[in-house]
Amino acid sequence: MRVSKLSFTVGSLIAIAGVSALGCASGGPGRDRDDDTPGPSTPIPDYGSGQPSQTPGQTPAQTPVDEDMGDDLPLEQPASLLGAAAMGGAGSSNDRWRKADVTRNGKNYYLMANGWGPNFGSQQISWSGTSFTVESMTGTQGAQYQPASYPTVFCGAYSDSRSRECGLPAALGSMTSLRTGWSWLPNGNMGQYNAAYDIWLGTSADRSSHSAFLMVWYREPVGQQPAGSLNQRGVTVKNVQGTWDIWTGSVNNRPIINWVRAENQDTLTMEFDILDFVRDAQERNIMVPGTHVLSVAVGFEIWNGPVTNLESVDFYVDPK
Repeated sequence: MRVSKLSFTVGSLIAIAGVSALGCASGGPGRDRDDDTPGPSTPIPDYGSGQPSQTPGQTPAQTPVDEDMGDDLPLEQPASLLGAAAMGGAGSSNDRWRKADVTRNGKNYYLMANGWGPNFGSQQISWSGTSFTVESMTGTQGAQYQPASYPTVFCGAYSDSRSRECGLPAALGSMTSLRTGWSWLPNGNMGQYNAAYDIWLGTSADRSSHSAFLMVWYREPVGQQPAGSLNQRGVTVKNVQGTWDIWTGSVNNRPIINWVRAENQDTLTMEFDILDFVRDAQERNIMVPGTHVLSVAVGFEIWNGPVTNLESVDFYVDPK
C-alpha cells in the first residue's frame, strides 16, 4: 500500500494537549559512530520513562499476560516480513556499554547493551543480527524513575551512535512508507519492563537536530508509566491493529508522544507503517517539530530486575 508523503513544519509551535514537562536523566555528549567499541561510561538518556504509574506501589502482575498478538482488528495487512531472516553479527557480553554492528538480510543495524541507569547492577546480553536476549539483568530504578537499562537495536542515528547505512536518517517528505515489525517473547518475565519502539525525529539528517520522540509501547508494566500525562485512552490508529492509550509530555525539553498498549494487553508481534502514527498525531492536533526520521529503535526499558532470558526475536525497518 502506498501512502501520501508528509512532513512536519519546522519551528512550528508545539501544540500538545495535556502536556506536563518531566525531566529525565541527561546523557553524555553526542559522538560519532565508532565501530564495535564499548560506549562511554556515562549514562545514555532515558527517552521513554516518566514516573510511577498512577497506582504507585502495586506489585507487578503475577498472572499470565493477555497476549494481544496484533490480530484484534480485521485489517488487511501486507505479507509479513518477520521470521526466517538471515542474521549477521553475533556475540555475547556483560559490558553495560557494549555496542556492535549487526545485519538482517544484509541490511545494517546497530546494537547497544545500554545499561545506562544510575542504579544499574549487571547485565549479560547475547545477540545474533537484530535478535538479542537479555540473559540476565539486575538493577533498580533511579531516583527520577530512570530505568536501570535499555538494551536496544536500531537503524539510523540514535543516542550517541549511528548504524552503518540503512536508509535512515531520511526526510519525511521523501518517504511513501516506513514499514517496520518487531516480535519479542517475555519468557516468563512479568516484572517492571516495557517493550517499546523509540523513534527519533529531527529538523535535518544530523543527529544534533534531534527535535522530538515518538514511542510505541507493545507492553506497559504495572507500576510504571510513560513520560508525560494521559492524553487519550482506548484510541485506534488507522491501518494499525488494536487500541492505544496516548501519553504526551516532554523529555529533556523535547516533545514526546507515546502510543501505549493498556496494562496486561501485551502485543508480542506486530508490523505497521510508522507514518500512520505520524498522521495520527497530526489528525489529533498533537504537533511536534521535525522534518526527518533520524532513527527507529526497539528494546526493553527495564526499571527493576531481575530479568532472565527476555528475548527480542526479530526486528526490521524498511524505508520506502
